[in-house]
Amino acid sequence: MRVVVARIARRARSLARHRASRVVARRCASSRVVASTPRGALASHVVARMFPRLVASAFATGVACAGVVVGYGAALGGRACDCERVDARARDAAYDREAKTFDDAVRSSEYWSGIENMRASLAYGARGDVLEVACGTGRNFSYYDPKKVRTLLAMDACDGMVEEARAKLRTRDGGTTVREAMVTRGDSHRMRNVKTGSVDTVVDTFGLCSYEDAVGALREMKRVVKRDGGRVLLLEHGRSEYGWLSNILDHFADAHARRWGCYWNRDILKLIEDAGLEIVEKSTHHLGTTFVIEATPRKG
Repeated sequence: MRVVVARIARRARSLARHRASRVVARRCASSRVVASTPRGALASHVVARMFPRLVASAFATGVACAGVVVGYGAALGGRACDCERVDARARDAAYDREAKTFDDAVRSSEYWSGIENMRASLAYGARGDVLEVACGTGRNFSYYDPKKVRTLLAMDACDGMVEEARAKLRTRDGGTTVREAMVTRGDSHRMRNVKTGSVDTVVDTFGLCSYEDAVGALREMKRVVKRDGGRVLLLEHGRSEYGWLSNILDHFADAHARRWGCYWNRDILKLIEDAGLEIVEKSTHHLGTTFVIEATPRKG
């Protein structure tokens, strides 16, 4: 019996030594391969092995963060009323304060969010005699097609924005090549210098969030645009179809208005309907908070 046990023990030790020698051999071979592998190939090998793990980790982190945001929005609850606590004077002051630095402040975010492309597409679709309301610093000027646009009248109620837009109008960097173009100070609620039914295209980008009376401004756009073939082109931000996201917009609406002068939680589609405009084409972006709309005066 003792002989059998001794044989088993010797066999076990032999197997252990054999396995250990194989492990050492593999490690030595791997070291030789690594030593003889060019650095670029070695780096590619490491990246190829690590990339799937990094992607999975980033995806899991993104899902977790999204879950936190959605949960936060759901927990906030909606606003009890449609109150806008920042008055028009304070919001106008915000626009005057931001006028000189506005382009620099939004250029990067508009590029990466796709808003720059939306501006370009919207303005490129304008034709005939064009009126741009709430033109701001003139961020749409370079996108108007001089072959389709006969005249361009741009207006804004903020003196600082008008000053910046006038300075940009004929520059190579952001200006327009439309032959007949001018910038003026004007109130979109009362466009007394624009005749009824005289405009082929009205363009408004991120204006409905800033008007004291958004429905009244839309009705003015409806008044000045031609009844037959006239169009109102809008690029706006507002309430989302997702309740949790609108709750977040509601929660920070006053702080955003104090900083930037606009209310980003208005119901854009309802404003258009109340003004008597009919939506011909619509697309939404950024979880339903950005609207690209073509509208015409409602018939009947």
